[in-house]
Amino acid sequence: MSRPFTVALLALALAPGLSCLRYNDQCQPLVEDPETVLGYLGDVVYLDRSYTRHDNHALGQLAADALRHAEDRSRAPADLGIVNGGALRAEGLCVTRTSIPKGPLKNGLLHEVMLFENSVVTVDLTEQQLVKMFEHSVEGLSPEGQPILAPSGAFLHVSEGTTLRVDCSRPVGQRVRELKVNNRVVNLPPQDNAPYYRVAMSSFLALGGDGYGAIFKDAASDVARNPATASAPSEGRTTDVTLTEVRMRTSHAQQEQALKQATRITFENCAKPSQSR
Repeated sequence: MSRPFTVALLALALAPGLSCLRYNDQCQPLVEDPETVLGYLGDVVYLDRSYTRHDNHALGQLAADALRHAEDRSRAPADLGIVNGGALRAEGLCVTRTSIPKGPLKNGLLHEVMLFENSVVTVDLTEQQLVKMFEHSVEGLSPEGQPILAPSGAFLHVSEGTTLRVDCSRPVGQRVRELKVNNRVVNLPPQDNAPYYRVAMSSFLALGGDGYGAIFKDAASDVARNPATASAPSEGRTTDVTLTEVRMRTSHAQQEQALKQATRITFENCAKPSQSR
């Protein structure tokens, strides 16, 4: 059964009033080798939205790293990879998971968490677009003392070498206080005629998903922005999840290389998920 058909069945199964156990096909794995161990997790990975959309997240960082390095061998490699928190799902196939235990990560589970297969596009963004992108990413974060009720799927996880400091006590549009991309300091406020930053993202984001359309505009189709669709070696189609699968296999295959969450985003005066370290 094809991946798109399986995903469509899953969406139907998750509709209100329908039991996903009604038809066995809806519970079939999304990949041919679901029991294959890709690598190891060094800590419990939480899948509730307060973690995937309101905090640093190990799988979000893994995926962002995979996207950033997809075009390393090209003439225009990325400075930064981003993954929206909404791309990390808890629904699974016929089960909702609140967490993944420390230890081996199986291929089937990774494909359930990253349920939607998107192609990966790398484009040039101006410094203004870059800063607006991150301001949009954090505008839905809850200030300290307020509950995390409906965090936005637009929240972005970032690749290694990129860090930002966010202050949730500040007005929306002015929350990003420090930003480095590929270890390069970004001007705040951004400059009018700054050099481009090359950013790898899912086609969902590049085409304006999660409210990014007004920021990216036609960057994914504007030849002046040098758009490129990822074609790095992977099993099957080259998508955000297959690239992440390869990254897990190559970087975290052994227990001593276990994937751990890094502090790439520093939150100040922001609400924190209950299990946040």
